[in-house]
This record gives sequence, structure tokens and C-alpha cells, in this order.
Amino acid sequence: MLRCLQISRQKGDTMNKEELIEKAYDVRKNVLRMGHVDKRGFIAQSLGAADFLTVLYFHAMKYHADDPKWEGRDRFLLSAGHNAIAVYAAMAEAGFFPKDWLDTYGLDNSRLPMSCMPAYTPGIEISGGSIGLGMPIAVGMAMGLKRKGSDSKVYVMMGDGEMAEGPTWEAAMSAGSYGLDNIIGIVDVNGIQADGKTSTVLNTEPLHEKFAAFNYDVQRVNGNSITQVMEAVDKARFSTEKKPHIILCDTVPGTGLSFLIGNPKAHFISLSDEDWTRAFNELERGKD
Repeated sequence: MLRCLQISRQKGDTMNKEELIEKAYDVRKNVLRMGHVDKRGFIAQSLGAADFLTVLYFHAMKYHADDPKWEGRDRFLLSAGHNAIAVYAAMAEAGFFPKDWLDTYGLDNSRLPMSCMPAYTPGIEISGGSIGLGMPIAVGMAMGLKRKGSDSKVYVMMGDGEMAEGPTWEAAMSAGSYGLDNIIGIVDVNGIQADGKTSTVLNTEPLHEKFAAFNYDVQRVNGNSITQVMEAVDKARFSTEKKPHIILCDTVPGTGLSFLIGNPKAHFISLSDEDWTRAFNELERGKD
């Protein structure tokens, strides 16, 4: 039996803004803890995603951490599977697994592989690694839930680099055509990917207009503002519009660490011992 704090989130259970800000700090601290295992990783964008993941796991989604397959749960699909480190950081706080698992991130035989896989980690719904698969799977799940008469939502987290993938748009067109209002997509618009700046690799903007053309309810917010993300997610999950929902979250990779912000090569980065000391110190100072 797992020895960890277990959390069950049902409708009506939530944290206030101040508690969410504090929890986002804990999530970022977990990201650094995992990245420090091998002293490298998808650290910057995970720090940027911490705020909206905190809102999802501690304000919006319903789940039982001690029963990850509970039928009444909302489904969370990590399409950008390499960013599993950010999701693990939130899930550890939510009690899906013991926090000491964080110290094994990415190692051989770890329950927390670098790209997420449901066979390894409780609470992970789909395998990641190849981007562009989250939205197609979300469409199938959403249709299945509707057939069952379930009110559960399907949240799918994607990256802006992933917007260059064809399957994403084929599925987006299907969701809009079928009016799958139980899909809430979150796009982490952080501006970086493996080959450099997203805008110069393949510019997919304007994303708002593209999704709107496919019959989506679209919102664009500061993804590092707890308040804006809360309001956007609540608008989507309580909407009566018969449309799927997309929230474009503009985030700053490296949020909380000044020396990572603005680094176009921070998609996957190695840090020196000196930089790791600086990272932990800066994050702690930023809390105050």
C-alpha cells in the first residue's frame, strides 16, 4: 500500500488563490528535485507550466488519488509527453504516489520515466513521447464518456510546438464538428521547442483564430497568472456552449529562475552544480 498523502477531489472541493500560489511553489520545488537527479531535463518549460497544472489538479479536476481508475474521474491527457516532469510534480503533491519516487525520475526501473507511461505511473492516462496524439485520443475518450452519459471532462495538455502536428488538427476538426463540449484543451504556449524558437521553426499562429474556425470556444490567458487560469478553466468547465474548449496559456519558460528566462535553448538543459545551487536559492527567495 502506498504510504503517501491521498487526496480525493470532488466537485466543490477547491483551494483559494493564496493556497494555489503556495501549491504552485511546491510543484516547482518538485520539478527542481527531479531535475537534480540527473542534473538536466525539461526543466524550464515545466517551471512555466506549474501554475496552470496547479489550477487543474487542485482547483478544477475531480479524481481519487488512491483510486486512479475511478470511473467518475476527469481524464487528464499529457500529449506533450516529454513534459511528464511537470505533471509528476503536481501529482506527487496530489498524493498519487509517494514523494520519494521523485528522486528516481528518469532512472532505470523508475516508476517515473522521462516520458509518461500508464503502465509505470498511477494516474497517467496515456503514453507520451510522440507528440500530436493527445487530441485524437481525447476525441475518442470524450465520445465514449458521452455515450455512457458521464459528466466527466477530458483535459488534454499540449505544447505550442505540437501545433505543427497534423493529427492534432484532424482531431480538433472532429471535436468541433461533433460538438464535444467535454474536451478542455490546454496549450502551453511557451515559445520554445527542441530546434529553437517555435515561431521560427514553424509559426502556427494565430492559434486563437485557427481553433475558433474549428468551432471551439477559445480563450487566451497569461498561463502564469493563477487568477486568469482559474477564471478561464471555470468558464470552460461550466460552459453551456456545445463546443470543445481550448485555453491558450502563454507561459514563461524558467518562471522563478531568472537565469533560465529568455534562453531559447532551455527546452532540454543541463545545469552545472553552481547553477543548481543558484536555482534552489532563487526559487526559495521567490517564495518570499
